[in-house]
Amino acid sequence: MKRVRSSSEHLAAHMDDVPALVLACIEATHAELSAENQAQLWGSLLPAAWSYQLAARARGLGTAWTTLHLQYEREVSQLLGIPSPVRQGVLLPTAYYTGETFRPAPREPLESVLHVDRW
Repeated sequence: MKRVRSSSEHLAAHMDDVPALVLACIEATHAELSAENQAQLWGSLLPAAWSYQLAARARGLGTAWTTLHLQYEREVSQLLGIPSPVRQGVLLPTAYYTGETFRPAPREPLESVLHVDRW
């Protein structure tokens, strides 16, 4: 958590240095935002954003999944002219990678996280 917090703080402090900020949005009425509809509502937006991140990575670009901006969603909408039925889901700062630690993340062995037919 210490590394995550440090990384988040760094991103927040340098967000204005990022060359491209991709904002994934979805059109949703107030009724569609009910607690019972969350999986259906966000179930198309979130995989699309993840696919964007994978495509960016394949092209030497780094991204970060962040929702830091959502506490200012109304102000961001006003600034960018986003109409009221459109909701922001995730902000993806995107830039060419410049460091030396761009490598696959550590993963648990598949057999420790995949269960077939039973736990």
